[in-house]
Formats: sequence, C-alpha cells, structure tokens
Amino acid sequence: MNRRSLLALLTAGLLLLSGCGSSQAPLSGYPTLPPAQAPYDAPVDDLALRYEADIPLYLPSMDGQRLLCQYTAVALQHGVSPVRAVAEALLRHPGSVDVRPLGGGVSLSLHGDRPVALAGGVCTVNLASTALQLDRQALYTVCLSIAATLCELPQVQAVNVLVAGQAVALDIIGCLPLGSVTPRPGEELAVLWDLVDARRTPLGENPAAVPLTATATLYFPMAETEGFMPETRTLSFPGQHPEQLAAELVNALSAGAQRLSGAAAMPNLSSLMAHTPTLTELEDGGRLLSLYFVPGLESALHDLGLSSAVMLGAIHRTMTTFIPSVSQVRMYEGSNLITSLTSDSLGGALLFPDGLMQRQQFDPLLLDQASLSLVDGGHLAMTPRVLPCVQAQHPRLLIGQLLDGVTEAEAARGLSSPLPAGLTSADILGLALTEDGTLLVNLSDAFAQALTDFNGSEGLACYALVNTLCESMGVARVRFFFNGRVRETLAGELYWGGEFLRSPGVAS
Repeated sequence: MNRRSLLALLTAGLLLLSGCGSSQAPLSGYPTLPPAQAPYDAPVDDLALRYEADIPLYLPSMDGQRLLCQYTAVALQHGVSPVRAVAEALLRHPGSVDVRPLGGGVSLSLHGDRPVALAGGVCTVNLASTALQLDRQALYTVCLSIAATLCELPQVQAVNVLVAGQAVALDIIGCLPLGSVTPRPGEELAVLWDLVDARRTPLGENPAAVPLTATATLYFPMAETEGFMPETRTLSFPGQHPEQLAAELVNALSAGAQRLSGAAAMPNLSSLMAHTPTLTELEDGGRLLSLYFVPGLESALHDLGLSSAVMLGAIHRTMTTFIPSVSQVRMYEGSNLITSLTSDSLGGALLFPDGLMQRQQFDPLLLDQASLSLVDGGHLAMTPRVLPCVQAQHPRLLIGQLLDGVTEAEAARGLSSPLPAGLTSADILGLALTEDGTLLVNLSDAFAQALTDFNGSEGLACYALVNTLCESMGVARVRFFFNGRVRETLAGELYWGGEFLRSPGVAS
C-alpha cells in the first residue's frame, strides 16, 4: 500500500469515528454519545409504554397461617403508577394449590372513581362495601395482604385501607382504627391478630379509658403549591373514643411535619379549636364528625399564608383516613357552619350542602413530588416540584411541566427554565421504551424549530429533557426524533443523531 492510499484510509477512518462523537461542538461535561445508528422507528403515540411484568402478590396460605408470595403477570404502563393495576390483580387472583383467593367466598373489588391513590410514598386503597361482609379478622388479613403486596413496589412505604370511603375499624364498637399498615409477610397471621385483639377495648369497659398507640397518616399543606401531602407518624392517644382520636390528630397536625420536605409552617390548630370535636352516629351506619373552630379562623390562616380550602382539606383527609366509619365531616367557624370554600385548584367555589364535606371533593388537592431538571447558575440541577399526584410520574406530563417554565418560588431561588417558550405537551408526538431500555421521544417540527431558534443553551435544553425523563422512567438513555425523523443537528451545538446519557450536573 503506497503512502497516498494509507493516508486516504486513515482519513476515512477518522470521518467514520467522528459520526460517533457526543456532538459536533462539544460542551464541557457532556457525556459521549453512542454511535448514530437508528435501529428504531419513531413512536407516534404512547402505546409502546405498556408492558407486562411478574409482580409478587401476597395471599393467605391454604391453612390461613401466613401470607405467601405468588408471582403473577400484570399489565402495566411506564410512567403510570402501578398501584391500581397491582391492587386489582391481587383482588381478582383466583387462588392456587398454595393460596386462597383474597376474601375467600366474598368477592372484593375497588370502590369509586379514584380507588387507589399514591402520594408521598403512602398508598390509600378504597375497597367496595362487599368487604364489610368479612369478619374483623378476615378483613384485617385482607388489609395485611394489600399492604404486603403494594409495599413491594419501590414507590410505596405504607398503606391505608378504606371500605366505601370510610376508615376500617378492627373492633365491633368501631373505636379501634386500622391505621397505616406496613408489610409483615413473614409473621403468622394468628399472632398478628392476637396483637390487635390485645389493643381492643375489653367488653363492658369504656373505650375512652383505654389508651392506644397507632400509626396514622397526617396530611399537611405544602408551602409553594396549593394542596397537601401525607406523612405517617406513630401517635399515642389517651383513649380510643373517636372524639379523642380527632383531638389528638389535631394536636399532631399542629406540631407540623417532621420529615415531609416543602411542607408549610403549621398554625397551632389546637388553640384555634373552640371545643372538643363531636361524633354523631348516622342512620346509614356511617358517622358525622363535627369540628369547631374559633371565630377568625380564616383570617388566622390567611395571616400565615395558608389557604383555608387546603388547610381544612388536609384536616378532613387526616380524619377520614384514620377515624373508623367517619363518612362526613362538618366544620364550624364560631357559630357559622362552613358551607363553601374557594380554591383555584378546585375550580373556584367548592360547595358543601348542609355543611357536609365529602372526602372525594378534596381529591384534586392531593399532591406528590417529582424531579425536574432546571437551570441553576449555568448548571442543570434536579429540582423537586410538587404536583397533583396523578401527574407526578407520567413522562408526557413532566415534559409539559418543563415547558411551563419555573414557578415563582423557583424563580425566587434563582432557578430558570432550560427550554424555549411557546411549546406545549401537544408537541410531544409519541413515547416508547425499547426492550434494551432506551426511551424513544418523538417531538414535533415546531419543537425542532424552537430549539433551532432558541437563544439559550441547546445543550442544557436537551439534557434537561434527558435528565427529567431518565429520573421519572428509571432509564439510562434517550433517543430523539423530530416528526418521525432523525435530525443530526438543530442549532449546531449538539449532534442529535445518537443516544443521550443521563447527566444531571451538565453545564453550558
């Protein structure tokens, strides 16, 4: 081979290698991209995010002594919380030679439009009223089974179980609350029930004289977003009467959140109570809890920067999640029955005929936390943002959050948006996850043009998308298409033809 041929061969080799580089104009700290081959088709919708996984379900053994794990294929979707699908799979499991179906001969199902809600690591499952056909011990086994199953999911640390929207009682008189349940799959069910039995009020005694220690879920308003999030806490109650439970829950809320990041500073709610809560038995078997606040409650909350709707919603959610059989709540400010509240998140005025507040009316205020990649001093930083719980994991909705820009509170902390303005979630044409774990993102031509014309950093815009998606989806790399096509360059700062690796601290 002569000198000229060798030189030509080396030049061709260098050109080939240049197609595998991280960008045509590399930015400091950006990871190298894999080769530019595109073996995948661009997704035109989100259907390819659906998948099937073997999920461990815990059901009672045939002898009723323990919970046994049964792996079952469950249809799931990336970016959508799996808790409802897993709960439904557990309830409809037919049993096997090793395990009984949950509930035995009683058919169990979920109740309501949003029967399973996950926020802040706490999952609340609302069972249909058929669960009331079970005796207390069997219902407790159902609750343990649900908790053991759902807590196998990495997003879940504790579980609350309701029946027809009401908290579960573990005694006949309706004074011993189930409380928040954590998994105990290795222990004998009979032993666990004996521990419950030891806490119940003895026959003929006054439940108000029987102390109780239990784990409750408390809901706290968030400081920067209109809504509330949960925190579990072990509390001591002087007695088991529902009015005592309510009073102690108010005290616990007054102490503020202990571990919940971003919670608002709490007022001393106990000092704002005019007198002890009261409980009324209803003809339908439920209970009405009445809470009495001093005149000027709304002004006191306003002075602390708290929305009355959010604060009272958090109180309502705390009470109805823990106190057995409370189906309705009334609240008074002085002698005035509260019959309406105003909240932008609730669409304006929220009305309570006869002052009866329903649990589901406050559902839109239940929040969860997601992580977005925002610009902080020229670098990208993963930043927590509190969102409605139904939005906190879905990749399309999280990209929409990035497109919406930063909140006032984030801007006040010096954070800024990494993406060009004027785009919406409609510019996300499709999402798919490949078998090898690559997330495919198909964006519109308008998205490509906005990045081309962007007067900010193209690199930060790209990696803000990559980091946010990798965090929410649990993937390591992302490949982009624009209107179904691979684009090698846009503004000239990056090579878009390959796969992008997560890089949380990248700088412009």
